[in-house]
Amino acid sequence: MLHGSDVPAKQNHFKVICKELREAPKNFNSPAIMDFEKEIFGKTCMAINMTNIRALASIAGFEDADNADFDKIAAKLKGKTIDVSVALVNNPKINKMTRSIFFEVEE
Repeated sequence: MLHGSDVPAKQNHFKVICKELREAPKNFNSPAIMDFEKEIFGKTCMAINMTNIRALASIAGFEDADNADFDKIAAKLKGKTIDVSVALVNNPKINKMTRSIFFEVEE
């Protein structure tokens, strides 16, 4: 599972090819998981939080990202190359700045 800490410190952008966007198991902390076509930084997938689901819905072309159907988002993203960014954000659970992964949405 890819985390921001897995991305080299000097790298703030990279691309992934979505193999599959799938719902996470019920006991998982995030609602979805994205599997990659190719391993990136030694990982084959990443957890997708609600903020990133909305970003992916926008990338997939849905105007109302909050109400987009998950299965339709997943179908549109399959095989798509997606720009990914990494930035320092405050992690309130540990009260420290950590590297976080997010998807670039072009306006």
